[in-house]
Amino acid sequence: MIRVLPPARPYPRAALGHRFVGVDASDVLARGRAGAHSDRLRPESAHLPPSLSGHCR
Repeated sequence: MIRVLPPARPYPRAALGHRFVGVDASDVLARGRAGAHSDRLRPESAHLPPSLSGHCR
């Protein structure tokens, strides 16, 4: 499992180069507020999908 990284830090290929990737976003999502689904619109969350797709090529 890998923690969500800030947008300025690239994800290491060794962490994402698997068929299934577990992501711990507890540091980013639901920071003491209700409605964690609303927290998905953060730079850290937006950084992850392109990183995953970049490692699939």
